[in-house]
Order: sequence, then C-alpha cells, then structure tokens
Amino acid sequence: MGLTSRTFAVTLLVVAVAAVAGAVLLWPRVRGPRPLRVAARVGMIVLCQVTAIFVVMVTVNNENGFYASWDDLLGNANSGGGKPLAGPGPTPTPTKPDYRVKFASYSQGFEKASVRGWKSGTKGDVIVWTPPQYKKAEYAHTRFPVIEVLHGIPGTPHSFLRGMRLGRIMQNEITAGRAEPAILVLPTITPDRVNTGCADVPGKSHVSTWLTDDVVQTIAHNFRTLPAPRGWAVMGISTGGYCAARLALEHPDRFAAGAAMAPDNPEQAARGARSPVWLARNTNPDVQILVESSKQDPESPPKFADWITSACHPPTVVTTLRIDNGGHNWKTWAGMFPAAFTWVSGRIEAPRAVPLAPSAAP
Repeated sequence: MGLTSRTFAVTLLVVAVAAVAGAVLLWPRVRGPRPLRVAARVGMIVLCQVTAIFVVMVTVNNENGFYASWDDLLGNANSGGGKPLAGPGPTPTPTKPDYRVKFASYSQGFEKASVRGWKSGTKGDVIVWTPPQYKKAEYAHTRFPVIEVLHGIPGTPHSFLRGMRLGRIMQNEITAGRAEPAILVLPTITPDRVNTGCADVPGKSHVSTWLTDDVVQTIAHNFRTLPAPRGWAVMGISTGGYCAARLALEHPDRFAAGAAMAPDNPEQAARGARSPVWLARNTNPDVQILVESSKQDPESPPKFADWITSACHPPTVVTTLRIDNGGHNWKTWAGMFPAAFTWVSGRIEAPRAVPLAPSAAP
C-alpha cells in the first residue's frame, strides 16, 4: 500500500473514525478497579489522537508532495542507490563506460530508469518526459533541447508527478506556442541520500559530477538531444532551485541557462563547496539565470534574488520574476513553472534536424 495512495489515506481515515466510535461505545462499559478504568480510557484517548494525527500528516503530505513513497520517507528513495563515498575521490571507472540504459514506461507519460554514475561513483533514479513531437515520424531526424528539473529536499523526482502534473504544464506551454518542444529530465539530487547542495563534497557524495556528467551523458546516449551547452538548461524548486543556480554558474560548459524557483539561501554552501553567490561574484560565466520568488514566501524571500543579481557581472545575465501571493509549497511552484518554461525555452536552442549516425539514440 503506497504512502501517497488513495487506499492508504482512506484506510487511515476509516481507522480514525472507528477509533472514535469505539471510544464512545466502550467508554461507559469499562469495568474493573479504578486504575484499570483510567488506563483503559486514557488508552482510548491516545488511540483517537494518534490515528487523527496520522490522517492529518498523510493528508498534508499528499497535498504538498513532501514524501513520494515509503522509501522516500525512510531515506531509501533511490532503488539501488549508492552508499556514501568513503574516500576523497570518486570510485574508479571502467575504461569504457556503457551509458546505454533501458528506460521503462512509468507514469503520466514519463519513463524511468536506475542510472549508474560512471564518473561520480553513485547510482540513482532518473525520470524522463519526451514531448509528443519526439515520437512523430516527421521528427525522426530531429534533436531536441533538454531541461534538467531538480526536486527539493525532502523529495524525489516523483514528487513532480505527485505535487504537479509537470508534463502537462510543459505540454500546455508548447501547445500555446510559448515554449519549444523539449525533453524534461528529472534526476535525483540525493543519489547517496545526503544533501550537498548539488556540489561534489569529498567523503560524502559527488552530486555535481552526477548531474553534470553522468546524467548528461546517459540522456545524450539514449535520446536524440542537442549538444551542450546551447541545447541544455537546468531548473529547480527550493533546494533544487539553489542547485539550478549553482550548477548553471559553475558549469556554463553544460548549461546555457538556469532557472531557480524559490531557491534556498544562495549565500550558504556545504563545507568545501562554493555557493551560488560566491560563484556569481568570482567566476563571471557566460550564462543566463532566472530567479523566481514569491513575496509571501518566508523561506525564499525576494531578497535572495537580489543577492544573486548584485553578485553577477557581465557576461552573466540575471532575470528576476516575482509573484505577489503564495508560500513555499507545490501550489506556488506549479504556478511558477509556465513562466519559467517560457523563459528557459527562449534561451536554449530550438529542436533542429541533425543527420544521425546509424548508432544514434532512438
């Protein structure tokens, strides 16, 4: 029974109602010595409270998509995920890494695979959405731009399917002519179940390498993609928004643009890593950054966008978008994505026909 399934929620509700009904019926019928009667009635009250709390917790989780599964809740979200690295460097890789992966049908038009990080030494889930044009005969020799979309913490790639119908949002933008068809790639940002802010942190996890090398190479070998950096962008929400800004600033050779929606504090960084503000102030990459904020979000106030903007200098270009209402939640982020998709689409290459080698991705 899945954590976010309707069956589980209904079952909990039924148990909670039954606990209250049982307490009402049994309360006057409790017999025995006074201490026993008190203990029994206290037990009934506790049971009613506990079941009610569980109902509320599951309802809030289902509404906000904090945890997508039992594995996510228990910290084992990436099936087959790697263990935290023991040494200061990534695990040695074979002479010829094999990036071929079988992506299986998953949900809402997405495909999913467990991907090995040949360079990072880790492993994690990657979910992919291709636009309807991708499978049409007239696009058989067309390569498409790619947008990596990064989840927050807590969360997994599946959170985007639970918290919002991300593929439908993108499809609506494409149909309306506000965005070009693009491949959406949703990788885990915690392949070793540790938050590094998407940086390579020795002894913990090489998440930057995972996202900018392993994921990029895997998608390029299995899908018809445009080359980086002009054909690639990265975007994300909350911690994923922080990561999007950080990765775009640190890896302009991989991403032409980065969109940070409600990002975490951009001045903070894991020990040994560089923050988005530090990168903006000291590296001056040729990349474009979007920071989208809500005036009502206390966890990611508009001043975070101001800090990034003031730190950047040409050729780095920063755009800020601010909405009046909405907190740090999925409803707010879902409202941010259409404008972010439009912005990103205008800063990376559109799909174009490219001669394909016989061994090219399908």
